[in-house]
Amino acid sequence: MNASGVHATINYVRNPVANGEPALTFVTEQEHRSTMVTLPGHEVWIENLRGRQASLDGEGFALVRHTSAVPDFHRIEEDAESGRLYGEEMAALLEDLTGASTVIVLDGGKKRYGPEATERLSGLTNALPALYPHGDTTDESALRLSRMIFEHMPGLELEGFSRWAHYNLWRPITPPPQDYPLALCDARTISPADRETVVAHTATASSEDFVFDTTGYLHNADHRWCYFADMTPNEVLVFVTHDSDPERPHQVAHSAFLDPTCPPDTPARGSVEMRALALFE
Repeated sequence: MNASGVHATINYVRNPVANGEPALTFVTEQEHRSTMVTLPGHEVWIENLRGRQASLDGEGFALVRHTSAVPDFHRIEEDAESGRLYGEEMAALLEDLTGASTVIVLDGGKKRYGPEATERLSGLTNALPALYPHGDTTDESALRLSRMIFEHMPGLELEGFSRWAHYNLWRPITPPPQDYPLALCDARTISPADRETVVAHTATASSEDFVFDTTGYLHNADHRWCYFADMTPNEVLVFVTHDSDPERPHQVAHSAFLDPTCPPDTPARGSVEMRALALFE
């Protein structure tokens, strides 16, 4: 594997809509129904940051060492106790990393597997790696989600905190190398004009069609794409998905990509991600 990076394909949104037109859609379980067009993709240079520093206040993401007490990551989603334990661990990690006074994890963790892991994928929904650059929310949907969380927290109001931010905590659960690593775009290289609202339709445990506004991204040659080669299950990528502070990185576009330098017989990547809301006094 090239120590400095890799040329690979990033599947940017290719059909932005004009003002007043319906937003693009992405249907995770039936992609042929999506109105978003991402192919053909763009070949870009993805810089390998292994051995170098990246920070939440700089690029908008950080690589963190963390050894989990979860006995089997592959049991997350099926086993409530594994999800509870992992949620507690990730809340503590995010508090330590950001200095937040409170961290609220939004679920018990979401597993994803490369398309070759047919047995692991069986019975899961929305479990394939997302192969286009996206953010998990828009400004409006991040605010709606935060207010919805506070509906279940009597006596507390979002406005009572000086700052709030959403994060994604992503961990590989299979050994290196990964056939589909996670690429992240340095938030400092993204322009507001690069963003495109994409309405995601996905199946969840509680809904056959959960609808949520996300952000897709248009190609910009100024984007700086990065990844960390050969991540292990003892490492977590933490990245910003929305920050209420306009002086901090706003949102990190991210996408899985097929690493063309990965050996062809490499087992399919597995990963688990957890989303969280951090609150600052």
